[in-house]
Amino acid sequence: MIAGHLAKSPAVHELVVADVDDSAVRNLVARVGGGPKVHGMTLDAGDPRALERALSGTKVVVQASLPRFNAVVQSAALTAGTNYIDMAADSADPYTVSAEWERHGLVGIVGMGEDPGLSNLMARYAADRLDRVESIRVRDGDTATSPDLAFLPLFSPETFIGETLNPSRIWEGGKYRNVPPFGEGETYEFPAPVGPQKVYSVDHEEVDSLPRFIGKGVQYVDFKLALDDATRRTLELLRDLKLLETGTPDAPGPRRAVLKALPKPAELAGKVDGYAALVVETVGESKGVRTQHTLFTALGHRAAFDRYRSTATAYLTGTPTAVAVILLLEGTIRERGFLAPESLSPDPFFLKLRELGIPVTERLTSERTVGSSDGSSPTK
Repeated sequence: MIAGHLAKSPAVHELVVADVDDSAVRNLVARVGGGPKVHGMTLDAGDPRALERALSGTKVVVQASLPRFNAVVQSAALTAGTNYIDMAADSADPYTVSAEWERHGLVGIVGMGEDPGLSNLMARYAADRLDRVESIRVRDGDTATSPDLAFLPLFSPETFIGETLNPSRIWEGGKYRNVPPFGEGETYEFPAPVGPQKVYSVDHEEVDSLPRFIGKGVQYVDFKLALDDATRRTLELLRDLKLLETGTPDAPGPRRAVLKALPKPAELAGKVDGYAALVVETVGESKGVRTQHTLFTALGHRAAFDRYRSTATAYLTGTPTAVAVILLLEGTIRERGFLAPESLSPDPFFLKLRELGIPVTERLTSERTVGSSDGSSPTK
């Protein structure tokens, strides 16, 4: 999805797609098209020297593989003088290197997908319109169904399993509170056509970065993911049967075999129905009035396949990443250092996202105005 957008952008003069699997590279180049400016390369993201050679002379690298490769790609990018964007952090505080990146005149953007990424920009947009921020609640909903598959990991199965089965944290009252797996469950009413969904607190980057970079006295931040009962039972069963144990090099556990048996997210395009949705509720005070900004977007899986040959989840995740690359190449992003998405202005993102089929809608409520507005767009 990222490569597809970049191949069509006039801001991109040359695009290299790389993977450790040569057949995957060939298939992606063929699928993306883009003519002579798109090239493929076989590359191991765990090989620092090979990465440095590959990045020499490039303007920006997108680290779209697993987060455990972030550090080695970041190091190679810094050595090569290449700007860096990834889609998920590999630690709670990746920003400790920010001063070094700034000294080199480079920018690294951490977690620039749907969530994290677009969710952070939504929070920043609302916070800019408030004098004081009280709370930020991020909700990721999905009603995906398939007649053939009972368990649907619509993004990296390894990341999905880790997020849901690890303890999470909530920022509350100026400090973090630990939450066990499947904790803080509630039924959340997503905008139509998604509707009510069971959501649970999961381990996510927004809870680490938003209290730090939004400021304005924010007292509460959480992230909750929709998990239906069948998905929760499957995750608990895999855990309880110890089928997710990694084992040791001499005695590998069953985890790798389980992950290999699960469908790859890219294989689900055209095979699932339902909708994906992202909602960010930011509550605070503006000119003495307690106000809630609710920003949201949604996309149907079937519509995403018909228009873009992907799932809605893949489109909502990859498109903000591509937009960040384009804005950087166009010179719109001028910030330097190692940054969270909320450190960037959301307005140019929202404009390009709308052009690419992802409108962000805002609903505003306050003590003086009970109810909601007409659902205007921040880019209207």
